[in-house]
Amino acid sequence: MDEQTSLKKAAFSFPKLYNFPPFFTRQPNQQTYHTQLEAWRKIVIEYCRFYRIWALSLNGTALTNVKAGSSSGDDADEESEPSGTEGEKASVFKNTKINREVKGDFIMTIYESLIEKKEASWINEQNQRLGILIYWNSLEDWATMLMNWVNGNVLTIYELQNGEAVQDQEFAGMATETLTRVISVLAKEGRARVLKDDDGTIAGVKFGS
Repeated sequence: MDEQTSLKKAAFSFPKLYNFPPFFTRQPNQQTYHTQLEAWRKIVIEYCRFYRIWALSLNGTALTNVKAGSSSGDDADEESEPSGTEGEKASVFKNTKINREVKGDFIMTIYESLIEKKEASWINEQNQRLGILIYWNSLEDWATMLMNWVNGNVLTIYELQNGEAVQDQEFAGMATETLTRVISVLAKEGRARVLKDDDGTIAGVKFGS
Protein backbone atom coordinates (compact mmCIF):
# COMPACT_ATOMS: atom_id res chain seq x y z
CA MET A 1 0.00 0.00 0.00
CA ASP A 2 1.51 3.35 -1.05
CA GLU A 3 1.57 6.47 1.13
CA GLN A 4 -1.23 8.26 -0.75
CA THR A 5 -3.56 5.25 -0.43
CA SER A 6 -2.78 5.03 3.28
CA LEU A 7 -3.63 8.70 3.76
CA LYS A 8 -6.97 8.30 2.00
CA LYS A 9 -7.94 5.39 4.25
CA ALA A 10 -6.72 7.02 7.44
CA ALA A 11 -8.88 9.43 9.41
CA PHE A 12 -7.76 12.74 10.83
CA SER A 13 -6.98 12.55 14.54
CA PHE A 14 -8.73 15.41 16.31
CA PRO A 15 -7.39 16.62 19.68
CA LYS A 16 -9.28 15.56 22.82
CA LEU A 17 -10.73 19.06 23.07
CA TYR A 18 -12.80 18.29 19.96
CA ASN A 19 -14.95 15.89 22.02
CA PHE A 20 -15.65 18.51 24.71
CA PRO A 21 -19.14 19.95 23.99
CA PRO A 22 -18.45 23.55 25.19
CA PHE A 23 -15.64 23.77 22.61
CA PHE A 24 -18.31 24.20 19.93
CA THR A 25 -19.84 27.28 21.58
CA ARG A 26 -18.09 30.63 21.77
CA GLN A 27 -16.95 31.08 25.38
CA PRO A 28 -17.83 34.31 27.27
CA ASN A 29 -14.58 34.48 29.25
CA GLN A 30 -12.09 36.44 27.12
CA GLN A 31 -9.02 34.39 28.03
CA THR A 32 -10.86 31.11 27.48
CA TYR A 33 -12.24 32.43 24.20
CA HIS A 34 -8.75 33.36 22.95
CA THR A 35 -7.48 29.85 23.73
CA GLN A 36 -10.56 28.35 22.07
CA LEU A 37 -10.10 30.44 18.93
CA GLU A 38 -6.43 29.49 18.63
CA ALA A 39 -7.33 25.81 19.02
CA TRP A 40 -9.94 26.03 16.26
CA ARG A 41 -7.49 27.81 13.99
CA LYS A 42 -4.93 25.03 14.40
CA ILE A 43 -7.55 22.32 13.89
CA VAL A 44 -8.74 23.86 10.62
CA ILE A 45 -5.19 24.17 9.25
CA GLU A 46 -4.11 20.65 10.22
CA TYR A 47 -7.41 19.11 9.09
CA CYS A 48 -7.06 20.73 5.66
CA ARG A 49 -3.40 19.77 5.44
CA PHE A 50 -4.21 16.13 6.27
CA TYR A 51 -7.01 15.82 3.69
CA ARG A 52 -5.32 18.21 1.20
CA ILE A 53 -8.30 20.55 1.27
CA TRP A 54 -7.66 23.85 -0.49
CA ALA A 55 -10.92 25.63 0.33
CA LEU A 56 -13.85 25.42 2.75
CA SER A 57 -17.48 26.47 2.48
CA LEU A 58 -19.11 28.73 5.04
CA ASN A 59 -20.21 25.66 6.99
CA GLY A 60 -16.78 24.00 6.93
CA THR A 61 -17.18 21.41 4.17
CA ALA A 62 -14.48 20.94 1.54
CA LEU A 63 -14.81 22.79 -1.76
CA THR A 64 -13.49 21.87 -5.20
CA ASN A 65 -13.39 23.64 -8.59
CA VAL A 66 -12.62 26.86 -6.75
CA LYS A 67 -12.72 30.09 -8.77
CA ALA A 68 -13.26 33.64 -7.59
CA GLY A 69 -15.93 34.26 -10.24
CA SER A 70 -18.04 37.39 -10.14
CA SER A 71 -19.43 39.12 -7.08
CA SER A 72 -22.79 37.47 -7.73
CA GLY A 73 -21.72 34.13 -9.17
CA ASP A 74 -21.16 30.81 -7.50
CA ASP A 75 -18.01 29.14 -8.77
CA ALA A 76 -17.15 26.62 -6.07
CA ASP A 77 -18.58 23.13 -5.72
CA GLU A 78 -18.76 21.09 -2.55
CA GLU A 79 -16.25 18.25 -2.50
CA SER A 80 -17.33 14.71 -1.72
CA GLU A 81 -14.26 13.89 0.44
CA PRO A 82 -13.88 13.52 3.28
CA SER A 83 -17.43 12.32 3.78
CA GLY A 84 -19.35 12.27 7.01
CA THR A 85 -21.54 9.54 8.44
CA GLU A 86 -24.55 8.30 6.49
CA GLY A 87 -23.22 9.80 3.26
CA GLU A 88 -23.41 13.43 4.35
CA LYS A 89 -20.59 15.84 3.60
CA ALA A 90 -18.27 16.23 6.55
CA SER A 91 -17.70 19.60 8.18
CA VAL A 92 -14.66 20.24 10.33
CA PHE A 93 -17.02 22.21 12.58
CA LYS A 94 -19.46 19.34 13.20
CA ASN A 95 -18.83 16.46 15.60
CA THR A 96 -21.56 13.88 15.07
CA LYS A 97 -20.14 11.73 17.87
CA ILE A 98 -21.23 14.24 20.51
CA ASN A 99 -23.92 15.91 18.38
CA ARG A 100 -22.31 19.34 18.45
CA GLU A 101 -21.50 21.87 15.73
CA VAL A 102 -20.16 25.41 15.56
CA LYS A 103 -22.75 28.02 14.55
CA GLY A 104 -22.29 30.27 11.55
CA ASP A 105 -21.32 33.46 13.37
CA PHE A 106 -18.53 31.71 15.29
CA ILE A 107 -17.31 30.00 12.10
CA MET A 108 -17.01 33.44 10.54
CA THR A 109 -14.97 34.60 13.55
CA ILE A 110 -12.65 31.60 13.14
CA TYR A 111 -12.27 32.37 9.43
CA GLU A 112 -11.47 36.01 10.16
CA SER A 113 -8.80 34.86 12.61
CA LEU A 114 -7.27 32.64 9.92
CA ILE A 115 -7.29 35.56 7.48
CA GLU A 116 -5.65 37.84 10.05
CA LYS A 117 -2.87 35.24 10.49
CA LYS A 118 -2.50 35.04 6.67
CA GLU A 119 -3.47 31.39 6.81
CA ALA A 120 -6.55 31.95 4.65
CA SER A 121 -8.33 34.45 2.41
CA TRP A 122 -11.80 34.80 0.96
CA ILE A 123 -12.20 33.22 -2.48
CA ASN A 124 -13.91 36.47 -3.41
CA GLU A 125 -13.92 39.33 -0.90
CA GLN A 126 -17.06 40.75 -2.53
CA ASN A 127 -18.90 37.43 -2.43
CA GLN A 128 -17.92 35.71 0.80
CA ARG A 129 -20.57 33.02 0.41
CA LEU A 130 -18.20 31.36 -2.11
CA GLY A 131 -16.08 30.29 0.85
CA ILE A 132 -12.48 30.58 1.96
CA LEU A 133 -9.08 29.48 0.67
CA ILE A 134 -6.99 27.71 3.30
CA TYR A 135 -3.21 28.15 3.25
CA TRP A 136 -1.67 25.28 5.20
CA ASN A 137 1.54 26.69 3.79
CA SER A 138 1.82 30.45 3.34
CA LEU A 139 1.60 31.85 -0.19
CA GLU A 140 5.27 32.80 0.12
CA ASP A 141 6.24 29.26 1.16
CA TRP A 142 4.21 27.80 -1.71
CA ALA A 143 5.92 30.25 -4.08
CA THR A 144 9.38 29.16 -2.91
CA MET A 145 8.42 25.49 -3.17
CA LEU A 146 7.10 26.00 -6.69
CA MET A 147 10.13 28.02 -7.77
CA ASN A 148 12.59 25.45 -6.45
CA TRP A 149 10.89 22.76 -8.50
CA VAL A 150 10.20 24.49 -11.84
CA ASN A 151 12.98 27.08 -12.17
CA GLY A 152 13.62 27.85 -15.86
CA ASN A 153 10.61 25.98 -17.25
CA VAL A 154 7.43 27.09 -18.98
CA LEU A 155 4.40 25.19 -17.71
CA THR A 156 0.63 25.46 -18.00
CA ILE A 157 -1.66 25.75 -14.99
CA TYR A 158 -2.89 22.21 -15.65
CA GLU A 159 0.67 20.84 -15.68
CA LEU A 160 1.40 22.57 -12.38
CA GLN A 161 -1.71 21.07 -10.81
CA ASN A 162 -2.14 17.68 -12.45
CA GLY A 163 0.95 16.89 -14.53
CA GLU A 164 2.52 13.50 -14.01
CA ALA A 165 5.76 15.11 -12.87
CA VAL A 166 4.12 17.01 -9.98
CA GLN A 167 2.26 14.13 -8.38
CA ASP A 168 4.88 13.66 -5.66
CA GLN A 169 5.01 17.39 -4.90
CA GLU A 170 3.10 18.95 -2.01
CA PHE A 171 1.45 21.48 -4.35
CA ALA A 172 -0.06 18.77 -6.60
CA GLY A 173 -3.78 19.36 -7.09
CA MET A 174 -3.64 22.91 -5.75
CA ALA A 175 -6.84 24.89 -6.30
CA THR A 176 -6.59 27.16 -9.36
CA GLU A 177 -7.42 30.26 -7.32
CA THR A 178 -4.67 29.48 -4.79
CA LEU A 179 -2.16 28.68 -7.54
CA THR A 180 -2.96 31.96 -9.29
CA ARG A 181 -2.20 33.85 -6.07
CA VAL A 182 1.05 31.94 -5.56
CA ILE A 183 2.12 32.79 -9.13
CA SER A 184 1.25 36.44 -8.45
CA VAL A 185 3.71 36.42 -5.53
CA LEU A 186 6.46 35.19 -7.87
CA ALA A 187 5.48 37.63 -10.63
CA LYS A 188 5.64 40.61 -8.25
CA GLU A 189 9.12 39.50 -7.21
CA GLY A 190 10.20 39.19 -10.86
CA ARG A 191 10.70 35.44 -10.52
CA ALA A 192 7.94 34.41 -12.93
CA ARG A 193 6.27 35.78 -16.05
CA VAL A 194 2.63 35.02 -16.80
CA LEU A 195 1.72 34.16 -20.41
CA LYS A 196 -1.93 34.92 -21.23
CA ASP A 197 -4.36 33.93 -23.99
CA ASP A 198 -6.31 36.51 -26.01
CA ASP A 199 -9.16 36.27 -23.51
CA GLY A 200 -6.86 37.11 -20.60
CA THR A 201 -6.73 33.65 -19.05
CA ILE A 202 -3.35 32.29 -17.99
CA ALA A 203 -1.95 30.05 -20.74
CA GLY A 204 1.35 29.32 -19.07
CA VAL A 205 3.98 30.54 -16.66
CA LYS A 206 7.68 31.10 -17.37
CA PHE A 207 9.67 30.59 -14.19
CA GLY A 208 13.04 32.16 -13.54
CA SER A 209 14.49 35.60 -14.12
